[in-house]
Amino acid sequence: MTQPAKLYFEDVELGDEIGPAIVSVSDDQVVDFCSLWGNPAPNRFTDQEQAEKVGLSEPIVPGIMSMALVSRVLTDWAGAGTVVDLDLVFRGTIPHNQPLHVGVQISDTDQDESGNHIQCDITMTGPVPDRPYIIGTAKLKLPSRE
Repeated sequence: MTQPAKLYFEDVELGDEIGPAIVSVSDDQVVDFCSLWGNPAPNRFTDQEQAEKVGLSEPIVPGIMSMALVSRVLTDWAGAGTVVDLDLVFRGTIPHNQPLHVGVQISDTDQDESGNHIQCDITMTGPVPDRPYIIGTAKLKLPSRE
């Protein structure tokens, strides 16, 4: 997929798909994220024993980090400052060191006095595409060519 230098509202059509973008989160990235977030290791996100204490089979990617990954896929495509709203539902825990497939589909477009908006449906899956880790929607505001 070739990204335009700047994405405009007129470049987007209902049903367009972005991705799937494939991302992976390493153990070290989770440790670094948790440290910056103020939740230093060991915790359920970074340590097997701590994860098991709270009923998890393994350490997981923090939800807020997963949201950041989805946001990054959107802003890599549409540009910084375009995401107006992000509403995600977590359907499963997200593992470290696994390919994560983030798919986005344009589900609505709208122009009004507040600007040009697109609505996107979002999924994040792992190796089994019909078992999503995350489903949700995002609203983006894009400029016009004029």
